[in-house]
Amino acid sequence: MNIYALLTFIPAIVCLAIAIRLANRREQLEAITLSLLMFSIAWWAFFYAVELLGHDLETMRLLNKISYPGIVSTPVLFFLFSMAILDKRKWFSWKRILFLFVIPLAVLLSMWTNEIHWLYYSVSELDLSSSFPVQRLVHGPLFWLGMFYTYILLLSSIFSIAHQYVLSKGPYRGQLKMILFGTLFPVLVNINYLFGFVDFGYLDMTPFAFTLASVFMAIGVMRYRLFDIRPVAKETVFERLPDGVIITDDRGTVVDINPMACSMFGVECPKLIGLNFSDAFSDSETVLSFFNSDQSNSELKVGKAIIDARKTIIHSSRGKIRGHIILLTEITERKKVEDALRQSEERLALAVKGGNVGLWDFNIDKGEFSINERYYQIMGYPGGDLLITFQNWKEFVHPEDLLPSLEEMERCYNGEKDYFDIEYRMLSKSGDWIWVHDRGEAAERDKNGRATRILGTHIDISPTKQIEEALRESQEKYRRLATTDMLTGVMNRYSLSELLRAETERSRRYGSPLSLLMFDLDNLKMINDNYGHLAGDEALKITCSYVQSSIRNCDYLGRWGGDEFLLIVTNTDFDGAIKVAEKLRAGLCVKEHKNFGKLSISIGVSVLHKDESDFDALLRRVDKALYESKKNGKNRVTSFV
Repeated sequence: MNIYALLTFIPAIVCLAIAIRLANRREQLEAITLSLLMFSIAWWAFFYAVELLGHDLETMRLLNKISYPGIVSTPVLFFLFSMAILDKRKWFSWKRILFLFVIPLAVLLSMWTNEIHWLYYSVSELDLSSSFPVQRLVHGPLFWLGMFYTYILLLSSIFSIAHQYVLSKGPYRGQLKMILFGTLFPVLVNINYLFGFVDFGYLDMTPFAFTLASVFMAIGVMRYRLFDIRPVAKETVFERLPDGVIITDDRGTVVDINPMACSMFGVECPKLIGLNFSDAFSDSETVLSFFNSDQSNSELKVGKAIIDARKTIIHSSRGKIRGHIILLTEITERKKVEDALRQSEERLALAVKGGNVGLWDFNIDKGEFSINERYYQIMGYPGGDLLITFQNWKEFVHPEDLLPSLEEMERCYNGEKDYFDIEYRMLSKSGDWIWVHDRGEAAERDKNGRATRILGTHIDISPTKQIEEALRESQEKYRRLATTDMLTGVMNRYSLSELLRAETERSRRYGSPLSLLMFDLDNLKMINDNYGHLAGDEALKITCSYVQSSIRNCDYLGRWGGDEFLLIVTNTDFDGAIKVAEKLRAGLCVKEHKNFGKLSISIGVSVLHKDESDFDALLRRVDKALYESKKNGKNRVTSFV
């Protein structure tokens, strides 16, 4: 009995089981590519096992041909799987996938027609020297051409995963390590099969090696839950968010947490990942109660800080709950402003309730204008110190307010309105302008409808006006805080993100090009170390001022984080964006600054693709381009299409 043939069924069964399990996650690109990879290995192993059970050459040749679709598909599917886990989704267009399969299809065709030309296998004969018959194959030139393409795909995948492994942190590093470790087995075993360093006769041990690799990939999936929640562009965006973010899966396990959230709660990020939310935040009753409640928004008291917490459910494309995202924003200063304004409003309401209202009575026919003591007090004159008539009343009204006030009173006098409401400034005894509110209503009218007597109230609204001005200033200050980077005066990350989202939608809807530039100030740390942080701040201001003055009104500059800035260049294609970047770079570095010499910037450039519905991939490309500029010597422009 051929024991090796029976053992070869094991990898087929293992890979098929993994493929079926992963096929249930069809909404996830990584899962479906790994499922297809496992299925191709299972196909290969199954028909190779059946081939080893054969006893005549023709049967073995036929079964070898049947197994070959799995053999030629395996390297392509492994390459697509690696691109999926690295979030390089540009490879998943139909044109690129078909292009990847061109050579495998040519190899498959040449193998199926080998008996005509003998360029794939130069020898195919039955070997009876071992305990069971095996097909002896001598590889021809077309075989080596296909093998060359196979190793291009395998090595490209391995190098890409290894590069991401070096840059990644936390559980994602563990995932990539398991996948890298697994890929070593099939590569080494296949090389041994090709060159015979260890003698296994004419047996191909590669299916066993790929099965072992699939086990390591499965561990990466099961242990680290690779496909449950994977933040987009985590290393470039998630870690630098100014707000705290906590991500959990559907079982309440903390999948990820960014440094800002850890800072808010005084915890260490790596220790929380993988813990149940209740265990991770057992010392914080407020956030734990919020997570377990049905509330989507709440204000949490954490120490002396007040945090606005928002909870969002993550749904899969089928509507299944995949987890939660909790967004945390510290609003301590905003709450202080709101409390101060509320207290001011309460004091104003109490003052109004006290009834300190001036009264006036204007008898038009007699020309009499009488006012009460409170009216005089509002103006700063005790009763009897000044006689106010209607004529000299006009002299106390601010020149800018007199005509509008008289016009309103005239409408009431003529019968166009039953009453009037006016606010105007009056000159007080101290020489200050005070705000007053007068409401008058016609008490008597003649037969023509003209008022003969008007009664009214006179209220000092200076405190209200002061509060309104304070409120306006506070709102303006809060608006600036919410939308502006206070150091450089350009847009902050939040307002920049909202604008980028709107420009992306506009570009997608109207087909207009949208380009993005990301730059940072070279050698900022050296400036801080040599000249102090105030000099570093000044260098950032100078850089932003120069860029802001050098761009169009329809372009937008904002601070993305630290010394990184983002420039949204609208209605500009890739070539135009590169010209803009080169102009900015060259223009800045020619200027000499007396405090710290010349400044320079490194710039990354990319453009929104027509098939992209959001800007996440664009941000990844431009961040990668900036990284390359800095790595390759700074003061340069790097672009990625």
